[in-house]
Amino acid sequence: MRFIENTAAFVVLYIVLMIPTYLLPYLRFATGIGLAVEGEADAAAGASLGLLAVQLVFLVILIAITWFRGNFMAKKWLVIFPILATVFDLVPGLSAVPLVPTVLHLLAIILGVVGSSAAASEKPAQ
Repeated sequence: MRFIENTAAFVVLYIVLMIPTYLLPYLRFATGIGLAVEGEADAAAGASLGLLAVQLVFLVILIAITWFRGNFMAKKWLVIFPILATVFDLVPGLSAVPLVPTVLHLLAIILGVVGSSAAASEKPAQ
C-alpha cells in the first residue's frame, strides 16, 4: 500500500471513504421508516442490518488505511482515532453524542498529514 505514503492520496482516500459513513445512517433510518410504515417490519430490520454492515465495512477500511499510514509515519497510535470513531458511530447511546466521530476523523487526517515530509525523508531508500 505504497500509495498511502503519498499525503494527498491518504487525505483524498480517507475523505472519500469517510463520506458514506455519514450518509448510510440516514439511508438506514429512511429505509427502516419506509418499510415499517408499509408493515414490512422484518424487511425493515433486514435492510437496516445490511446497511449497518456496509457502514462497518467502510469504517474498517478507514482503520486499515490509517494503520498503514501510521506505520509509514512511525505513528502507530494514529489508528486509535478511526477505531474510536467506529465505536462512537455504531454503539447505541454513544452514537447519539454529536460530532465526536467527526472530530476523531479530522484528528486522524490532520495527524496523518503533520510530519509526513519528515517521515518520508527518514524512510530508507529501497
